[in-house]
Amino acid sequence: MAGRAPSAFGMALHSSYGGVSSYGVRSRTGRTALATRNEPARPMTAVRAAGYTSFANKVQAAESAAASESRSTESIEEKCREMERRVMDMLKESLFAAERRSFKEVILPYAFTAVFIKPLNFRHWTKQKKRAGGSERINILNNIGVAFIKMGKYDDAMSTFEHCVEERADFKTALNMVLTAYCLEDADRMRDGFQKLLDVPLDDDEENKPSDKDDVLMSQVLNNDSLRQLARRQRADAERAILTAAKTISPAIASDFAAGYEWCVETIKQSVHASLATELEMSKAGELLRRGDLEGAAEVLKVFHAQESKIAGAAANNLCMLKLLQGGEKLQEAEQYSEQSLALDHYNANALVNAGNIAYLRGDYDKAYTNFREALSNDAGCVQALYNLGLVCRQQGNVEQALECFYKLHNILLNNVQVLCQLAAIYESLEDTAQAIELYSQANSLAPSDPAILARLAAIYDAEGDKTQAFQSNYDVSRAEHAM
Repeated sequence: MAGRAPSAFGMALHSSYGGVSSYGVRSRTGRTALATRNEPARPMTAVRAAGYTSFANKVQAAESAAASESRSTESIEEKCREMERRVMDMLKESLFAAERRSFKEVILPYAFTAVFIKPLNFRHWTKQKKRAGGSERINILNNIGVAFIKMGKYDDAMSTFEHCVEERADFKTALNMVLTAYCLEDADRMRDGFQKLLDVPLDDDEENKPSDKDDVLMSQVLNNDSLRQLARRQRADAERAILTAAKTISPAIASDFAAGYEWCVETIKQSVHASLATELEMSKAGELLRRGDLEGAAEVLKVFHAQESKIAGAAANNLCMLKLLQGGEKLQEAEQYSEQSLALDHYNANALVNAGNIAYLRGDYDKAYTNFREALSNDAGCVQALYNLGLVCRQQGNVEQALECFYKLHNILLNNVQVLCQLAAIYESLEDTAQAIELYSQANSLAPSDPAILARLAAIYDAEGDKTQAFQSNYDVSRAEHAM
């Protein structure tokens, strides 16, 4: 019988140690030699043993890895939260200590000095990264300039802002440069910086408006879209920066306040922001009023009489107020300016208030009442009209309506001394002394050095027979008068 070809069955593989592997060799019980090493022998069946499988091992390993990863993530997040909590606590302590002016505490030297060192470390980086993103680099340099200002190094801040403006100018950086020049008291740099501020380009939103005026819906949609709103905000920021710079440097760039304002106005007129010159001139009148120069403010406002109706109306209203403050013979001129302002804009609440004030001073309370009511109907938030209406109601003897007006005003202007005094005076006239004392005491807590309030309290206490409180109030009156 011919020999059968040998098969691979039963032939053991050689192991890496040179011996014979027991893999594939069946024992007499039908199990492999590997299985018989540590387990009792059992017959081979088609049922897989319950318990460990290779797939279960993989699942368990994955679950344990995920659990450990989640635990590590949670631990990192907890550490971050703890660090953030500690930083916030330190920041709060620093703010409270700064409010108490306790600069010797441990954290404050870092908060007020060393914290600016880190932004300055970017200086070397920005000099080497000339090809970095333009806006990012300019923002970093602007922050460096602000850090120099915080540290009092105005010369370094000025050079930084000048470099930013030369490389890529924007209104924020240019305004910082002008303000830094003001801190240095350098008039030439102030003028140069203001001119560079006016030269900053700005997209003109007026040129992009739709030309089709018949399509109302389309024009409304285009005028209120997000890009148009962004353009309006940018224009408002630019105008605010220009006016802020002009108001700041005007008294410092010339020997005379008016000359400095005049230079700023002429410079603005020669730029693309010529429309701001009118607003700056109006603010010049307000600044002259703050300085007590009524005649100078009146001369400035008279210039606007021949201009367009809106500006002329505002100028006439301001002139009416000036003449009203001067009183006496100027009251007739105030009435003329009031009529001019109302003729240009009859719905102007401020012009109606001035007309009511003139009628009140002339003793025509009915006309004053009508003007103040009309001003409130045009502008419900006009507190001047509401206050003056309460005064008119008191003069007419309408106490209930006067109380209503002043309580409405008290809800709008919380803790206003004048409103509290008016309410207290009304209750005093009604012989409700307890309420009057309460309101006068609230006013006294807000204005403790006002001798008129203390005198009213002394009079009420004396009428009530409380000599101790009356003596104390009179003593406080004498102290307040000597302190003035």
